[in-house]
Amino acid sequence: MEGLNRAELFKDAQFLQTPEGLLGGTVVLLLFWLLLRLLERWGTSSWSPVIRAVRRPLVLGFGLALFVGWIFGLLAHNLSALTERDVARLTTSIVLIVIGRALIVGGLKFLHSATFNRWLMREIENERERAMMVSLLDRIYSIVIVLVTFAAIMVAFGVSPTAVGAVLGGAGIGIGFGTQQISQNFLSGLMLFFNRPFAEGDWIKVSSFEGTVERIGWYHTRICTFDQRPLFIPNALFATTPIENPGRMYHRRIYEEISLRYEDLGCVSQIVRDVKQMLQQHPAIDQSKTILVNFNQWGSSSINVMIYAFTKTTDWSLWLDQQQDVFLKVADIVKAAGADFAFPSTTLYASPGFQSLQAAAPRPDTEQ
Repeated sequence: MEGLNRAELFKDAQFLQTPEGLLGGTVVLLLFWLLLRLLERWGTSSWSPVIRAVRRPLVLGFGLALFVGWIFGLLAHNLSALTERDVARLTTSIVLIVIGRALIVGGLKFLHSATFNRWLMREIENERERAMMVSLLDRIYSIVIVLVTFAAIMVAFGVSPTAVGAVLGGAGIGIGFGTQQISQNFLSGLMLFFNRPFAEGDWIKVSSFEGTVERIGWYHTRICTFDQRPLFIPNALFATTPIENPGRMYHRRIYEEISLRYEDLGCVSQIVRDVKQMLQQHPAIDQSKTILVNFNQWGSSSINVMIYAFTKTTDWSLWLDQQQDVFLKVADIVKAAGADFAFPSTTLYASPGFQSLQAAAPRPDTEQ
């Protein structure tokens, strides 16, 4: 059956190499172009852009295959090195390449269409994550079509499908061993698309690198550091290193210790009570989270009071403003209590014995 199909295909290719076949093929090509135009005009709004995208590659590609086959068919009658079977294989290869390219163009057009985006919105709500998924499907789809087209061309040249599968499998294993680092980065990039620990536009910190994600590629991820320098991180690093994503925080924490003087020990209870009350009434502080204000340490030159709370916002700039407001209110509470902040200092205390010795010591005679 397979041999019969190849024989029929070979006869069809031979017919297209004749003047009658060229004329008939041209007419069929014009009718095909007209059909695509009608489908583009009267088709649904979701498929019309796809048809418009594939119309030109298909018509031009099939036309190229038709005329290349006819020209090489004429040459085959005059050149002994070129057989009609070779011409048929060449023509078939061009047709397969045209179909593969049309599938890639049409598929990518559909993946980036509004119809597919509306369907994807029901599955993935975050816009940046949807963009990442479309990019992933874009690349996987293109790679699959290229591999299938390559395999079909090999079969058209007479290679057994089993051999084609073995060649592709062996090539994949060989490439995997030969480019282990590249393969590791590729697979890590694939896992980034599926696991989505971060998306493009997120602020991340991994190892000693920190910045905003600009693009997640197959081999590396590009981030922009806070001094506006592009940084390219191999994807394999994300598979073995913890990733901190501050952009996905639910709250930001205020954690600070204030240092009071030792002579203000009697005011500590009042200061702790007033600061805690201030935090419980502050509109920027999340009251559902832990709020702690406690005298927690005897310092070498100060009494240390811990302040621990969470803000509602996760925006860094807004958090800095709110933390500043809390700190200024704490300073007002300390001043109102008659206390003050401590700073590193050293106090010398003279023992009573030293004072008696100093009093008994003879004073130098200043009279002349």
